[in-house]
Amino acid sequence: MPSSRVPRLLAINIPVGDHVVWRVAGLNFDADTIWTSLLASAAVLGLGFYLRAKITSGVPSKMQLLWEVVVGWVADQVETGLGKRYRHVVPLAVTIFMLVLAANWVELFPGLWHNTDYLPSPTADVNLTYALGAVVFVLTNGASIRAKGLGGYIKSFFAPPRWLAPIRALEELMKPVTLALRLFGNLFSGGIMIALLLAIPIYFFPASIAFSVVWKLFDMFIGVIQAFIFALLTILYYQFAVSTEGH
Repeated sequence: MPSSRVPRLLAINIPVGDHVVWRVAGLNFDADTIWTSLLASAAVLGLGFYLRAKITSGVPSKMQLLWEVVVGWVADQVETGLGKRYRHVVPLAVTIFMLVLAANWVELFPGLWHNTDYLPSPTADVNLTYALGAVVFVLTNGASIRAKGLGGYIKSFFAPPRWLAPIRALEELMKPVTLALRLFGNLFSGGIMIALLLAIPIYFFPASIAFSVVWKLFDMFIGVIQAFIFALLTILYYQFAVSTEGH
């Protein structure tokens, strides 16, 4: 390798994890995460309104079939774990699945923000995944209190053996943290790989493009799996929350 090209390899700047920060009233906001989160939300809302306008009881379109498959799978999971009484959880789980999927797939598009070569996924920012985990935590614990009453909710932590109560409380508090970190870790590593592939110098251009395409296809698959896991765990946490057979 010519020595003149070595500095170029060593000077590769990988901006994964760096954020455009807005400072408002003494608080820092990751502007790129907010922007891409809004973009993912708009995509989900746009798809929902489009399907609402195009839905038919006759021959469905491919998009409608895909949507029906997603809703059908979620409805089956909810009815199996919670029963028909909790069918109101279906819209929540479907929304979480589609939103996380859209957020995961944002990084597959070229960079449109802050002069980057790729658009960073908002789920590669732990702030967003913590927020999603906190939403699931509040909703599932609220459902537990409604199902058991406040007294029953507290007593569930003190079921025999009682000395496990602190561990049960800690386990409950860790659920949103593990949910958030699992999603963040997978998407953050995917962002690093895409940045590395795009940083390959121009004399490796054909290999860079080939590897980038293959990795992005794999990243799409990982994005689906992670959205699936997040939605499934939301349903399972909801099931554990309303169960009266033990904590």
